[in-house]
Amino acid sequence: PAQVFLTRVFTSPDGRDLLALDATARLFPPKLRAALIVRDDRCRTPYCDASIRHADHIQSANSGGPTSLSNGQGLCVRCNYTKELEGFSTRVLDEHHVPGAGPNTHVTEVTTPTGHLYVSVAPPLLE
Repeated sequence: PAQVFLTRVFTSPDGRDLLALDATARLFPPKLRAALIVRDDRCRTPYCDASIRHADHIQSANSGGPTSLSNGQGLCVRCNYTKELEGFSTRVLDEHHVPGAGPNTHVTEVTTPTGHLYVSVAPPLLE
């Protein structure tokens, strides 16, 4: 017998942004990982632009961060390990913090050990 696997995919009303997929695992399931890669396209660390190699929890799973599209980001290996060093932090921002960002756009803010703040905006899904 044939098997059918369904994954719910939620987009913004205009189809510009990928909003969510279902997941309950600590590791990003393959389809959710693929969604992060599609949404982010390149490493989300500002000014990096390397290929995505890791699906990363913005709020770590150890501290209760969910395995979800909104709490995930695609990072290169170097940036994923670097963000774990003391003094680095990342948080999700409301899209209203970024002029020109559409509703439901995934926006993060990276803080470095020197206190510098960098904003990363997911690129448009269809462009």
